[in-house]
Amino acid sequence: MKDLTRARSAMVLGLVIALLASTGIALAACGGSSTTSPAATPAVTATSAASATTAAAVDPCLVGTWTTVGENQNSPADDEQITYTGGNGEVFTIDAQGGVTIDTHAAQKVVFVSAGETFSATVAGTGHGTLTTSTIGSKRSFQFEASAADTRTTHSLGSDGVELGPPRPDTAFTASYTCAPGRFTFYKTQVDYMIDGPIVELTSRSGTASSTANPAPS
Repeated sequence: MKDLTRARSAMVLGLVIALLASTGIALAACGGSSTTSPAATPAVTATSAASATTAAAVDPCLVGTWTTVGENQNSPADDEQITYTGGNGEVFTIDAQGGVTIDTHAAQKVVFVSAGETFSATVAGTGHGTLTTSTIGSKRSFQFEASAADTRTTHSLGSDGVELGPPRPDTAFTASYTCAPGRFTFYKTQVDYMIDGPIVELTSRSGTASSTANPAPS
């Protein structure tokens, strides 16, 4: 594994969290009717500005309350396969403007095995940030940016339960994702730490899980 020390001392649970979208970007195009009267120009501008303000900032598929599902998978991280289990219980709330809140009070630890060694990670605090989404062809992705109010941290533990280095705060990341009614998944496009490796699945409290395929690890 490349840079195992860094991987062990700084691991973050595919947060946030974070996590969005379905059929495309929900940014609406704004426009006004043409006119030859200079006096009408301010009215057109005002209408356009109002439309831009009320347009959805993220795909509506991602808006709502989502809870992480326990992992049970093998995923690549730092050029090797790592087994992941646990991690259920984090609750993500996403609003129509892309605001994200992550509640960690019921989150379970993630346990992962790498090269025959067992490690774990826990999260604490409350995550706050924003999400933006984009679609290129059939590929959908989102960018997460933590805000100044974010207090969510990831704590990495060795097999003896001793913490490996200082807690790691939330940082910006990009992820590929899928979204369907009741379920979405994401996978970080750049994996720098062991805990970043798995595909993260979340379900809606009121939705029904669909059969939408998970994003392919890149």
